[in-house]
Amino acid sequence: MPVPAATSAATSAATKGAGAANVASAVGDIGAVAISAISQINDANKRRKFEQNFSQLTLEQQKGLEIKLIEAKSQTEKLAVLSQYLTQLNAQRIANLAGFYSDKEKSKRTMLLVFAGGIAVLGIVTLIVLKKK
Repeated sequence: MPVPAATSAATSAATKGAGAANVASAVGDIGAVAISAISQINDANKRRKFEQNFSQLTLEQQKGLEIKLIEAKSQTEKLAVLSQYLTQLNAQRIANLAGFYSDKEKSKRTMLLVFAGGIAVLGIVTLIVLKKK
């Protein structure tokens, strides 16, 4: 039996908003405008990506995004603000991770140099002791 167009449209809208509703329940009232903007995205992959990125924001970042979204006049502007804000925060997060791994790599290199230096000193001391015998 075919599903009426109105029923399938309602189901589609409910499915679209399901992920956004999960994020909204975790955030509370602060992200209502952002969640509303995200739920308007038709592309499921983009919507999921925005939902994931939004869920990773701190409360302060969510408040900042909320203010920017309230200031936007149209839905297009809201989506542009949302995209720009989340992209900027992801770039910042990537830079922080790069810095962390860079520091970790420097630490490994320093440890390796200290270890190699210790082995070199031990080898020299061993040679001096063997020559004196």
